[in-house]
Amino acid sequence: MIFGSKTALGIDISGGRINLALLKSDKSGVKLLKAVSLPVPEGAIRKGNIEEPAILAKAIKELKARNKILTYRTALSLVANPVLMQILDLPRNVPSNIRQFVQGEVKHYAILPMNQVAIDFCVMKSPDKQGVRRAFVVATDSQKITGSAKALNEAGLNIDACEPAVVAYIRACYAKKINQKFDRNILFAIVYEGALTLCVFRNQTLDFVRTKQIEADLAKSDKYFEWLADEVYAVIRFYESDILDKRDNWDVTLVADVCADAIKEKAKLLWTNTEGIQLEIRTFEDAYLDTPVAETAGADKPSAIAVGLAMKLLNIQQSSLKINMLPQEAANVRSVRKHTLIVANTVAAILFLMIIGVIFYSMKSRRVSEELAAKKQSTLHLNMQKVMNEKKTLDKQVANITANLKTMNNVVGTSSLLKWGRLLEDIRVVVPKMIQITNLVSADNSKMVLEGRAFSYDDVNLFVGMLNSCKLIKSASLVETKKDERSADMVKYSISCLLAQ
Repeated sequence: MIFGSKTALGIDISGGRINLALLKSDKSGVKLLKAVSLPVPEGAIRKGNIEEPAILAKAIKELKARNKILTYRTALSLVANPVLMQILDLPRNVPSNIRQFVQGEVKHYAILPMNQVAIDFCVMKSPDKQGVRRAFVVATDSQKITGSAKALNEAGLNIDACEPAVVAYIRACYAKKINQKFDRNILFAIVYEGALTLCVFRNQTLDFVRTKQIEADLAKSDKYFEWLADEVYAVIRFYESDILDKRDNWDVTLVADVCADAIKEKAKLLWTNTEGIQLEIRTFEDAYLDTPVAETAGADKPSAIAVGLAMKLLNIQQSSLKINMLPQEAANVRSVRKHTLIVANTVAAILFLMIIGVIFYSMKSRRVSEELAAKKQSTLHLNMQKVMNEKKTLDKQVANITANLKTMNNVVGTSSLLKWGRLLEDIRVVVPKMIQITNLVSADNSKMVLEGRAFSYDDVNLFVGMLNSCKLIKSASLVETKKDERSADMVKYSISCLLAQ
């Protein structure tokens, strides 16, 4: 990744397809560089969850390579089922740790497992009450995304963010659909992966969100669009009866997998002669028309969700919905890989500069030699000692740089940087929770010493055993343990490790 890059990639996985949108941000706005897609490989996703992340990662990598999409900052749509999206009113006496309050509230929802919940939220202002704060909360089963995100990152896809598709869609269409519309209520009815999500914006702020699963039989019946209309009307009736700041005008956008024009017309009939409601029906194929990249789209129409995901990494956060469900474990793996890549690139740059230096000094030395020969023949008054001294100095510089270049080649040739990157990741995976590492010392690539603190001698022995299970560690042995002077409840340890060559 290039720091300060204004290019980002969004990956939307929905409707049985993998959709990529590559965006660039500049002074003139957001531009679409590429939009490509392909079917999801068979067996990779089942019932709304990623079952085979390795197969999915391989398909995405091949799609990127085939379309010459290099490694960019990447945002991924959340593929997990079920997902909870809720707006919580924060009490005035909410503790300073808002996350603790949110986690306590989420435990009341039975659709999620109690001990394996991944949560992210963002705090918002109330659309019509000054001083009142609310939280938009997204939660799902952490096991649904942790392994998948880690596998995708290990495959080199560099996932920086993961958020629900609905949030990405709202960001993508915010400028055209929501911005500066203070006199109307904005309602989105989004049918996505077998669920209906209803969102209401008032005063440009998210005020209501509800998600309902759609039964398979209902989606195939003649009553499907009637059911959609009833759900939309139920929200509008709620606002007409319970919200004091009443607005009679509604902009309703239905986004669904509606392909046939006849079905579109049937859906529109449900809203015929409805006063104050302006209805627009979009398919996922033409929803990009409500995004800022509509004018730059070519023959391949982009996914509006993929566009919104890329906009997130370009810091186009108009909707103020800042959600990232990327697990911390996956982020840590990516951080280690990123650090190793930066170090390797730095070494390569130094190596390149040294090669250039050798060429430069070699050419200069040759030129001095040629000038020396010419001047020897043309004049007897030339200060020969001065020329010889200059040549001697240049030859010495060439010798020093050549020696440094040989040393650098040896370092790069050992692949020690890559070895240490994998070794540190192995240690991070096996270190017990009750162990703290305070120092790591290594004089060469054959051994190292780990020092730190632990809560008990058993924890230290457990750590030694776990280190012996690492592939890059030949053997680990306890050198010393003693009571920690700063805390009587802890012990200090020193472990010596022989590294595999």
